[in-house]
Amino acid sequence: MRTFFILILSFFIFSSQGHAQLFDSIRTSFDYKPKFLLKFDTRNSFISNQYAKIHGVKVGLSFNKTTNIGIGYHWMPKRSLEPTLLNSNKIDLKFGYAVAFFEYNFYKSKYWSAEIPVQIGLGKAQYDDLDLAITTGSSWIIIYEPAMTIEYKFLRYFGIGGGVGFRLAIKSNQQIKESFTAPEYILRFKIYFGDIYKEQILKE
Repeated sequence: MRTFFILILSFFIFSSQGHAQLFDSIRTSFDYKPKFLLKFDTRNSFISNQYAKIHGVKVGLSFNKTTNIGIGYHWMPKRSLEPTLLNSNKIDLKFGYAVAFFEYNFYKSKYWSAEIPVQIGLGKAQYDDLDLAITTGSSWIIIYEPAMTIEYKFLRYFGIGGGVGFRLAIKSNQQIKESFTAPEYILRFKIYFGDIYKEQILKE
């Protein structure tokens, strides 16, 4: 899976279209007035080979519906770990991370769009002992997430989408035993605030 996404990204950078033309398309998109962007997404993934749902919210700017940049935050609902022979206390695993993202839209029509989003983030995972009310272990985690998504604008100001991606996670220490590197399956809901502002507020 990791090799697959490296190949996909390499294709778009070094394709026959030419990486110079690709970067020129990105550069010229910044000549347009940006629109505000708000996205909610859910990433169905795995942590230590166990299913995990990670929620996220992102805000940013969209330039000519081609290039999107911004920041966001992703978090996993608390997960209770199974008691062990060495520790029968109730332990919760917490995991969350902030990101900076870049998205390039390589196909767009009236209703459909396809893009390659890449985000880099920094987060933290920790064990909370609920019986002792203490944190028993924690680790900073560097996140790199490339993906490919498709979006459908089903109403004037709203869109839904989905895609596949990969999360590469590097931990700062081994206090947290779980592995966070895994494939991801993305569901997304988008509000086109830029269009709302342009069509409903400016014309008043």
